[in-house]
Amino acid sequence: MTSTERPRRVRRRRCAVFALTAVVALMGAVGCGTSDAESSGRVVRLSFWSGYAGPVPAALETIVGDFHAANPDIRVEMNFMPWDLFFGKLLPAYGSGGGPDLAAFDSTHLAQYAKKGVLAPMDDWFASDPASNVLVTAATEAVTYNGTKYAVPMTFSSLKLFYNRSMFADAGLDPDRPPTTWDEWRNAMKKLTKDENRDGTPEQYGMALPDHDSIPVWPILLWGNGGDVLEPDGAKSALTRPETVDAVRGWTDLLREKEISPVGLTGEDADRLFQTGQAAMTITGPWMTSGFADVDFDVAPVPAGPVRQATLGSTTSVALNAKVSPEKKQAAHRFLSYWVGEQGQEDWMMESGYPSIRVDQNALADNPFVAEFAADARIAQPLMPGVVEFDKIYDDVFESAIKGIGSGEVGVDDGLANAARRVDEILAASR
Repeated sequence: MTSTERPRRVRRRRCAVFALTAVVALMGAVGCGTSDAESSGRVVRLSFWSGYAGPVPAALETIVGDFHAANPDIRVEMNFMPWDLFFGKLLPAYGSGGGPDLAAFDSTHLAQYAKKGVLAPMDDWFASDPASNVLVTAATEAVTYNGTKYAVPMTFSSLKLFYNRSMFADAGLDPDRPPTTWDEWRNAMKKLTKDENRDGTPEQYGMALPDHDSIPVWPILLWGNGGDVLEPDGAKSALTRPETVDAVRGWTDLLREKEISPVGLTGEDADRLFQTGQAAMTITGPWMTSGFADVDFDVAPVPAGPVRQATLGSTTSVALNAKVSPEKKQAAHRFLSYWVGEQGQEDWMMESGYPSIRVDQNALADNPFVAEFAADARIAQPLMPGVVEFDKIYDDVFESAIKGIGSGEVGVDDGLANAARRVDEILAASR
């Protein structure tokens, strides 16, 4: 089934859907009425911050509106802002004794906040809610720091290979049989890369492979070859491990010698190349199934490497302010239970296109993409879960090293060795 043949979702109109602004306060919807609890002043109000963009805020509005209708004594007041603003404000707000009651952000950042003591442990919610037993395992692992859970998984999504069916057919490749191994994948990239005027700049690239300011794609390439950024215990760099070095060398050769992708791409650059037909493949998540609506695309699992098949499992989690009152804590627990409940997750899949956070609920007849992304939970893994200095290690060191190696500023061995030393220094200082 091609993307153009897939049934289009029809967004349901409800009284809970509001006009989206940069800051959205969900204080009730026109036509939903005012509850007795609210009019008597017995409403518990929970502030909720997030940096979500795209289709997610509107999907959240719908679900939160339904929660309000079923729980008139609670109001979740949502504040959406760009991620850079979100992270710039969050820790200072917590440090001053304020901050949101609830905050949703990528779980790779969770450890640094848990270590500072600004988040409330959530083990009691996991112990009391039966739904915690059917949450995606990798997602619950991602919210764990030093043996304690400090958030409830909100979303879990794998990354998949997106490919242009028309470009596959034009290159003599079967669009119904996407590559399943690295050898097939590399051969497809070479066939799909076209430099017809031989000026050294292809008019069409086989792949759009970002190396910075992007969702983490390069770790997937390391994992497929048995390499990694850190050793399994998280205490030491794995960047000089032979499997890691070999993976980086092989993919760098494809970039620099076969020119299968431009070097120095951001995630936004990669999306744009695929969307405009300048690249035949890319790796991204379910949020782009609507962003690529005008492209004849399909999705497939990331091809298996020589050692194993793997992809990134990205978890966004909802954390609770450590200083909330018992009343607000109880209200927050009710909201989180509603979110992971069957109805909440059915609505989430319908409205956002993301798979469910529950392993027992991922079929959605009018959006086949949901099941396809959910199926990859079996090969998905989190990146450096529980590592306090994630940003320094990944953004400042690893991405910088890969970018420098790809551009030719530094060789593979020297670039990874230098990065490994810096990673080990960061890990030692954080202990």
